[in-house]
Amino acid sequence: MLKEILKSIGMTSNEVEIYLALLKAGECSVNEISTKAGLHRQVCYDALDRLLEKGFVSYILKNSKKYFKALEPQKIAKYLDEKKEEVNSILPQLEVFFKTEKEETTVEVIKGKNVMRTIYNDIIAVLREEKQELYALGIDEQKFLEADKVAILQYIEKIKKYKLKEYLLTKESAVSFFESEQSEYRLLPDNLFNPNPTHIYGNKVALIVWGNPMYGIIINSKQVADANKKYFKLLWNIAKKRSIHLS
Repeated sequence: MLKEILKSIGMTSNEVEIYLALLKAGECSVNEISTKAGLHRQVCYDALDRLLEKGFVSYILKNSKKYFKALEPQKIAKYLDEKKEEVNSILPQLEVFFKTEKEETTVEVIKGKNVMRTIYNDIIAVLREEKQELYALGIDEQKFLEADKVAILQYIEKIKKYKLKEYLLTKESAVSFFESEQSEYRLLPDNLFNPNPTHIYGNKVALIVWGNPMYGIIINSKQVADANKKYFKLLWNIAKKRSIHLS
């Protein structure tokens, strides 16, 4: 039982045998410790170095020879107190890691005629609450108007009403734009244009997959959002600027 408790506080089996041998015998040379503990001399040297570091043993020199002795058992309690203080000092940082690792990722799939309305209502809600901006690529406004004109026009009105900002990547051959100081477009060569829109807002990424039926995917993940935002900014920097002519 005694040995198991000493092991539970961080001592190895060899350290336990040497510490108990020194408690019983007092000052000993390495040869004497080796005999009393039943361990090889090199094993004793290694274990003694660790016990010295932990503050459980000390040594004195006699005729240039080291003699080791165990320090009072109260040193164990002091050692544990010191370790507790060290752990407490890093607890705030550990809590940050814990919360990061526990970040929940959710994926919502929408299907049918209400895809655009669902996604754009969510975008407005997040942008208003978190005071952030929308980054979107694969934007072809003509396609949006054909798919759900009412939904896209309602969204544009809300963007203007709440003075929200959006950065949009479209293709050079695009013909439809919503002229507004809240919306800034840049143009990518057609061969770099992804026809399926990707929206990055807050900790979310929303994708629209055109087709019959239409699909929408909303991913709630800071890691995914940050990665997509970096990709967006890379494309934004190489895209051509487009002048906005306000009516």
